[in-house]
Amino acid sequence: MDYLDMANKSKKPALKPFDTLTKFGPYSENGYVIIPDNFPNDYTDDFYQDIDTEPVHGLSISGYISELDGEQIWLRLDQKPYFDDKELSDYDLKGIEAMKQKSVKVIGFDDAHITKNEMGAKEGAEYLAEQLQKLSKEEVE
Repeated sequence: MDYLDMANKSKKPALKPFDTLTKFGPYSENGYVIIPDNFPNDYTDDFYQDIDTEPVHGLSISGYISELDGEQIWLRLDQKPYFDDKELSDYDLKGIEAMKQKSVKVIGFDDAHITKNEMGAKEGAEYLAEQLQKLSKEEVE
C-alpha cells in the first residue's frame, strides 16, 4: 500500500501536543512526545539544542503517528537527515503530504545504549514533555 492509499484509509489520532507514549523498539523501550505542528520534526535541529536531554541520552527518534484500521502506525515520512525528496516521484511526495495531514508529529529517544538512561521510557517521556513545554513557552515570548 502506498502513502496516498494509506492516507485515504487513515485517520489522525486523538493525541495533542505534549502527550507522551512509549513503544518497544527492536532493542529497548522508547519514549515519545507529541510535538506541536510548528516544531521541527528533525531531532537534530538546532531548535532543540537548549533543552536538557541528558537523563535520556539525547534525542534520537522523530516521526509521525497515524491510525489505520484502529491501530496506531508509526511512520518516517520526511525525517532528516535520511530523507531525500529528489529520489521520489511527484506521486510519492503527494502521498507523503497526504499522510502527514492524517498524522501527529513525535520526537523521542531510545534506551539502546551501553549505559542505561537515568530514566525509564515513561518517566523519560514525561520529563522530555516538560522540557519541550518550556521550549514552547520560550517560543511564544
